[in-house]
Amino acid sequence: MDNITHMVPVTNSQCVITLDPFQYNYYQQGCIEIHSPEGEYLESIGYTIQKKIREEQSTQLQEQIILLQSLCEKITQDVELPAQAVAGLGDLLFRIKAQIDQRK
Repeated sequence: MDNITHMVPVTNSQCVITLDPFQYNYYQQGCIEIHSPEGEYLESIGYTIQKKIREEQSTQLQEQIILLQSLCEKITQDVELPAQAVAGLGDLLFRIKAQIDQRK
């Protein structure tokens, strides 16, 4: 691999792996497990960033729900929504359903 830099040449010590944009995107969306040739679990990478991303998404979803609730409480007459707003509400409702399903 050309993206590995050995910290100390000619030894089996630490090395630095620099990810290209595609690899970094994969790292953000998944977890990497390292196993020995015999299949023994050695290390995992990515669980921490995955947890952080899920927490941020959950917080964002909660904020959007509160905003939607606030907007709905202020509606006092019939309102016609543009197609883009209806699609956005549909997306939000699907994300809410997925969040509820995960907690079951």
